[in-house]
Amino acid sequence: MVLIGKKHVLEWTRLSRNYSVFQDLYTKQKQAVRFPEEINVQIDINDYQWLTSEEKNLFHQLVAYFTTTELLVQNVLGESFYPYVIDPRAKMCMTVQMFMEDIHSDFFEMILNSFSLDHEALYNIAESNPIINRKQQMVAHYANAISISQGWVDPDTVEGKKAILMAILINNVIQEGFWFYSGFAMFFAMRETGRMRNICNGIDLVLIDESFHMRMGVEMILTMLEETPEIGQDTAFVANVQKCLVDGVELELEFLKSLLGDRQVFGLSYNEMAQYLKFVADRRMEELGFAPYYMVEHNPLKFLEKQDLMTLQNFFEITPNQYTNF
Repeated sequence: MVLIGKKHVLEWTRLSRNYSVFQDLYTKQKQAVRFPEEINVQIDINDYQWLTSEEKNLFHQLVAYFTTTELLVQNVLGESFYPYVIDPRAKMCMTVQMFMEDIHSDFFEMILNSFSLDHEALYNIAESNPIINRKQQMVAHYANAISISQGWVDPDTVEGKKAILMAILINNVIQEGFWFYSGFAMFFAMRETGRMRNICNGIDLVLIDESFHMRMGVEMILTMLEETPEIGQDTAFVANVQKCLVDGVELELEFLKSLLGDRQVFGLSYNEMAQYLKFVADRRMEELGFAPYYMVEHNPLKFLEKQDLMTLQNFFEITPNQYTNF
């Protein structure tokens, strides 16, 4: 049985290594389900009132980015590579992901309402922030190539599989595994200063989900390479994959520079965040079989380790009861 294709063949008894991973990810995602109403973000309103203008701007930009991008992730999943996935376990993983993206959207909408933020301005952030616009356009470029609305690719051809792989890469690895992790780190820097604690506790839960989604994307790509070795033998295509990963990092570096400039916000500097992003990117590249590109071996944001964020290190080594209803 193949992961990607036209024929919907269900063979539940045949479990290769990668298909076992999808079953495990599906089970863990079910156990991590929770709802935004469990987080009382209104407790943080007093903290918000005392934020500086620079701190409020960073908070607004992050909330706006996640509010709109969670919707984008949902659209990419439903309109692009989900229809091509035929393995039932991988399909179930993606179904849970789409449900959790709705939960994330609810969470950020709850923040907008609780803090009486400008809905129109924040929902249209891509129009006012050219870098966010470029990030979303980069995702749309690869997703539209295989989307229902733009026309199908043939998943039974090597070229069709390459297009699907690129859509998975941009959505689940670059967007959710690079850009989202960058945003999460800035939220957790707020908590390190003793402010916005409840919102950041909610971000912990979002991070758990996104860790699953990133892992699922990596496993789907590795499975496709295993099933269709011709893809990995195409040196030009492999080089393009690596270039896409690097381009994603460089675009996020621009975003971080626009947010932080030459100052510190919530104790964070651009240089620290740039090193952290490169550290994360190197780990993702290694997971995909590439050598580290930036050669950053250690996480420079020590407060993440101090807070013992299990989702940032060795998350997949823990047992389900350690994160159920986290």
